[in-house]
Amino acid sequence: MEADDDEYVRPQVSIAYLQDLLISEYKLKIINYAELNGHEDRNYRIFCEETESTEHKSVFSQDQCESVCTRNSCSAIQTGVCSKYEYVVKVMDLVHSENFSSRSERIQMQMKVQDHLLDCGFVCPKVVPSSSGSVVQRFVTSEENVHYLTYMTKYIHGSTLFDIAPLSTETLYEVGSLLAQLHCSLKDAVIPSLELKSASVWALENAFKIKDFVSKAELDAGEQSLVSAVLDHFAQNVLAQMTELPHGVIHGDFHDENILILGRRENNRITENLVSNSDQVVHIRSKYAAIDFADISYSPLVFDLAISASYFMMSHTRPDFIEIVGHFLCGYFMVRRPTPKEVRSLFASICAAFCREVVLAKHSYLEQSRSNSYLITAVDAGLRQLKEIWRIGQGDVMTVWSGIWERYGLTLENWCEEIVI
Repeated sequence: MEADDDEYVRPQVSIAYLQDLLISEYKLKIINYAELNGHEDRNYRIFCEETESTEHKSVFSQDQCESVCTRNSCSAIQTGVCSKYEYVVKVMDLVHSENFSSRSERIQMQMKVQDHLLDCGFVCPKVVPSSSGSVVQRFVTSEENVHYLTYMTKYIHGSTLFDIAPLSTETLYEVGSLLAQLHCSLKDAVIPSLELKSASVWALENAFKIKDFVSKAELDAGEQSLVSAVLDHFAQNVLAQMTELPHGVIHGDFHDENILILGRRENNRITENLVSNSDQVVHIRSKYAAIDFADISYSPLVFDLAISASYFMMSHTRPDFIEIVGHFLCGYFMVRRPTPKEVRSLFASICAAFCREVVLAKHSYLEQSRSNSYLITAVDAGLRQLKEIWRIGQGDVMTVWSGIWERYGLTLENWCEEIVI
């Protein structure tokens, strides 16, 4: 999602469009395809064969194909046809054709981030240039004169964390470590970070814009009042001091459907001190993949942590949702120590992230004529959990998390002299 969120129209894409795109730009012919989940853009997993010369090959077995195709209702299994060329195509509606330049530049920045992470040993999508060498394509449908922006990446085999839920505390710890490693690695990336500032309403620093959507999200009076109180608290206690928080390039959408566990599920024990154990760091980078970097921005690092924590709570519907995310936070803190201001900002930022998902996802769902059930998956759980965490309050929530952190040898005193909760 970019700046013009309120004007965004979800692309209406036909197989004929995809076929024309792949033949004209990539010299590939589609054998089969499956649509993947997405909020506003369209994402397609495609199986191809070459029409001329194809360099970006992804060879996989029939068993691998079957495990993923079945989950995505891919007709390749039913027809018995599988391709050795496998990619993901993202399609975005430009709304106004003049947006192409700015959006293309942002995607180029996104690719630089992904290339940097690949160079650092992370697993993430690798862009596939067209036959002419361009990364981003502008495509105009002949029948409706609609402008689309598209790009293609290699498909990464694995299962999303959503698919293997409920997540163990070990997995949450490791994923917290992965996010911290991303932040630390991107600190050294040679990327014009200021150009990655986001005007999107989904960016947590723009949370004040969420109020414009509350009345359109079909929330009752009590729920609207709760969202308003949370956002006011966040503005006064976090946004007002935002310049004092450590900034960096953040993922912006790091949750269980954007994290893959590669290969078969493992149940390894976690080494407590990830900072000094380089082998464990390499293990985590090779075990998981991070995908969908469309929401990257130059923002406070704690916002990425808060967004991710809120998602993991929403996907964990059992009563211990507060306790479970303490392991995720601990995995992060064992790699990257937070500042006192970040710790103080965490509770309010997580609550604001809940509001972001509950209000904006519900609004998008209604705007899309209730046709995209993916958007509504976590809304009911998120609203219920927001009410609970807000009722319990910051002090008691932090006490719960502190008790979990102490099991790993971490206490608040480890990284700051005094934190007033």
